[in-house]
Parts: sequence; C-alpha cells; structure tokens
Amino acid sequence: MGGSSKNIKNIYARGADDGFWLGLYLSVLFFLTVFALKVPVLNIAAGAMALGVPFLTYFFIRRTHVAAHGMTVFSALWMQGITMFACGCLIFGAVSFVYLRWIDPGFLVRMLELGVEYYRASPSESAHLLADEFQMILDSKVMPSALNIAFGWMWLGMFSGSILSMIVAGIARIKKVK
Repeated sequence: MGGSSKNIKNIYARGADDGFWLGLYLSVLFFLTVFALKVPVLNIAAGAMALGVPFLTYFFIRRTHVAAHGMTVFSALWMQGITMFACGCLIFGAVSFVYLRWIDPGFLVRMLELGVEYYRASPSESAHLLADEFQMILDSKVMPSALNIAFGWMWLGMFSGSILSMIVAGIARIKKVK
C-alpha cells in the first residue's frame, strides 16, 4: 500500500473522527450549562458554545469538501454530518447519563423545583399551569430516569444535527474550491 492511501478516509470515518471532537464539545457545553446555575457568568460561555455548533459543523464539513478538491457530492457531506452528530451525541449522552445518574442524581429534582418557583412567580395563567404540572411530577415522584433524559437529549441532538448538517452541506458547497 502506498503512503497516500493510508490518509484517505471515507465519509463515515471522517464523521466518526469529527464526531469525537463534537462529543467533547457538547460535553463541555453540558457542563457549562449545569455549572452556570451556580456561576451565572458561565451562561455567556455556554451561549457562545451553543451558537458555535453550526460553525464547528461548517468547519468539519467544509474541510472534507476542500480535501476532496470540491468534488464531494451534497449527500456525502450530509451523511458525514449525520455520522458526526450520531457519534458526538453518543459521547454527550454517555457523559450526561453518568452525571445525572451518579455524580448529581438530584439535579433533575432541583431543576423541577426551580421551574415551579419560576413559573409560580409569573403573572401568566399558563405559567401557573406549568408550575402545577411540575409540582405534580415532584409530588408523585414520577421523575424521568437519567437514562431517559440522556436518550432524549441524544435523539434531539441527532435529529437537529441531521437537519443542521443538511443546511451546512449545501452552504459548504457554495464557495468554489481552488
């Protein structure tokens, strides 16, 4: 085998490699969001990181398109993005599950209690109804498990990431490659 064939990666391998970095990125974003409850200034960093996800996605997808001398088809770039988000969300899901299950198992209860407090203070009737729903969940102790929450976040990330990847794949192909 020649040296150059070792460096050639297919779309799935690129997506998996980029998904590792995206997973770390999403995990840091998760921790910033969690700790922003105690250190509010971290909300700025968490917000900036959340806004950075489309740019990071563009960076990875555009890099592939440039490496292929502008010859990558839209569907391949989109599949790379889907694979990237699938792999990244698996890492993020594992990290969030470990945190919610073993590091801070009371986190969800505290979030619901904060939600009750927040929505009770609102003058809106619909906000009071939401506070009542949260309180009912707390009173009946039917909290979703850490696993259910982690899977929900993973599916949300994979679905929204696939939509974002579709948009970014189109954008990445607009600018011509030299």
